[in-house]
Amino acid sequence: MILLRKELDKMFEHIDEAVNWIERQVKFKPKSDLIRMKQAVDLLNNPEKNYSIIHVGGTNGKGSVCAYLTNILVKHKKVGTYTSPYIVKFNERIKVNQRMISDEDLLFEINEIYGFNELYFDTYQERLSFFELITLIALHYFAKQKVEVVVLEVGIGGLLDATNVVQADLAIITSIGLDHIEQLGNTLESIAYNKLGIVKQNTPLITAASKSLYPQFKAHCDKVGVPLYMIDTDQIEIIEYQPLKFIYDYDTYQTGLLGSHQAANAALAITAVHYLYPEISQLTIENGLTTTRFPGRFEILNENPLLILDGAHNESGIEALVTSLKAYYPNRKKHVLFCAMADKDTKRMLTLISDIADSVYLTHFDYKRVLDLDQLLLQTPHENKRAFENPIEAIDYLVKQFKDDVIVITGSLYFVSHVRPYLLKKK
Repeated sequence: MILLRKELDKMFEHIDEAVNWIERQVKFKPKSDLIRMKQAVDLLNNPEKNYSIIHVGGTNGKGSVCAYLTNILVKHKKVGTYTSPYIVKFNERIKVNQRMISDEDLLFEINEIYGFNELYFDTYQERLSFFELITLIALHYFAKQKVEVVVLEVGIGGLLDATNVVQADLAIITSIGLDHIEQLGNTLESIAYNKLGIVKQNTPLITAASKSLYPQFKAHCDKVGVPLYMIDTDQIEIIEYQPLKFIYDYDTYQTGLLGSHQAANAALAITAVHYLYPEISQLTIENGLTTTRFPGRFEILNENPLLILDGAHNESGIEALVTSLKAYYPNRKKHVLFCAMADKDTKRMLTLISDIADSVYLTHFDYKRVLDLDQLLLQTPHENKRAFENPIEAIDYLVKQFKDDVIVITGSLYFVSHVRPYLLKKK
């Protein structure tokens, strides 16, 4: 494929400066339609039409479902995977057959998209946002790599998300919860309306959303003329927690990820593979689930003390974390280190945590969206609470103080990404 690029004097020579440039671009631009992205993919010669696409949206669980799908499909297909945010390295956003894009390839693609952004400006008198640019890089790179199927994670919402420029072969909506309410609305119905935007003509839907939303989901699918497959999570029977084993549709499965909510995420991936690729064997599906790994999702980084890292970043995510902690460690003391973004319902999140924690610790780090430490402390109803200016000091204190208990670090995927390298060094 020939990428349209305006020749420029400015070209990035090193990956760090290239990533720094793209991360400095406006994250999201206000929009009421996808005209900008449609114009952009047309200029790029529509790379998204070169492969099948599974489009994964929802409030929580998107990343886990993408990980399960990729790990199953890679045994039979060449798979591109696009996810966000990253935990360890920027390159994680774009993977082919589970290998993240190399620094060399990413540098080349960012140089190309820099020129393309200037070309787009010359054509339409407007520049593209960060998420539009990185999505375009992914779509183009997957075409260049000749992948057969792309597992594409929605950024925010669905209807107006940059990824929704594609025509997917299948849509998955994991769950619906209150998150990003400024962009998506403050009711489950308004959020569901936005998430359902990825369900279009010729794009069937599989979902594990609440049964209370069934009428809305059914009406939308009927309107666009596609089948709806709703997974009844009440019919999933968990038979063991560590490792997680469950029965779904009369078959027994085991996942490589922990947390009771992972049974529903795995069930979505199972149903999607059965629907799109019936030729893939049950053994391949079972092995794919068992060997799936995903950093920062109920990830046990240490056994003594037991240290759990979980990127629960909204009310629904914290609810799932609390449910899992009760199931896994009903008789052990739990101490939580929490940091979150200012646009989340942190008061509700901290109330849920305080109900099950023996002590709660608050911290922050150098990131523009992090909620002020004084606010976090004020919002925490737990009597046994303490604030740390430095998250590393907080971790060292917890590890030293509670050797026989459960330590949980949570509240934000960005926070998890920030502290995980230090935790790995301490192992």
